[in-house]
Amino acid sequence: MADMRRFSKIFALVLCLLTVASCGAAFAVEQTKEMKRMSVFLSNFTEAGLFNFDLKDGDDDEDETFNEYEEAKIHLGNPNNVTELIRFGIVHNLINNYKSRIRRCSDPYCESGSLTVDKKFVFESVKKYFGLDISQRDMSVIEENPSVVFSYDGKLFHFDADSFKEPDNDTIYYADVLGVIRKGKNLSLAGDIYNSKRKTDRPGMFAATVRPVGDTWVIIDMTTDWVTNAGRD
Repeated sequence: MADMRRFSKIFALVLCLLTVASCGAAFAVEQTKEMKRMSVFLSNFTEAGLFNFDLKDGDDDEDETFNEYEEAKIHLGNPNNVTELIRFGIVHNLINNYKSRIRRCSDPYCESGSLTVDKKFVFESVKKYFGLDISQRDMSVIEENPSVVFSYDGKLFHFDADSFKEPDNDTIYYADVLGVIRKGKNLSLAGDIYNSKRKTDRPGMFAATVRPVGDTWVIIDMTTDWVTNAGRD
C-alpha cells in the first residue's frame, strides 16, 4: 500500500468542495462553464508537466522523503528556478501557438535546436499564467544548469521539439476541476488529473490555489498526488 497521507488531504478537500454546504462559510461556485474554463486554465500547467509547485522563494523540497506516488514541490520564486518558468513558456507556446509563434532556426546547421521562440512570447505566457515578470531575471542560470534542454541568445530561445518529452512517455495530462471554494481573494480548486487521450484514466488528484485577475486567473500553487504511478515512471 502506498503512503496515502498527502493524498488523503487532497481527497478530503475534494469531498469538502463537493459537499460545500457542510463547510461553513465557504462559497460554492456552481459547476458551469466557469468550472470548465478553470479546468482548461489548470490544464495549461499539467500539459507542460507542472504538477507540484508554488511561487515561494526557497529551496525545492527534494530533500524530503517521497514514495513512488509523490513528487517534490518546485518553488518557482527561487531565482534559480526561472529555468522552469521559461520551460513552461516555451512548452506552452509549442503546444498552443505553434503556427503563430514558433519559428525554424534561421541557421540550417543551428546547434542550439531547430526551433525558436521570441523571448517576448515566453515572458508574456509566464506573466499571464503566473503573474510574474521575469524579463529582468538573471538568465545566466540557463547556461549554468546542465539539465536545461534549451538555450538563449538574448532574443530567442532555441530548442528541439522532442527535448521536453519524458523518455518512453508521451502522455499528456489535463486537469478536471470538481469543486471550488472561495478563500478571501483566492479560490481553492480541487479535482482529478486525467489522460488527455482517455478521460476515464484518472491517475491523480490535485489541489490548487488561484487568484482571479480580470476574466481569468493566475496560479499561486498546485499539489498533485498520484493514485497510481501509471505514466509517471
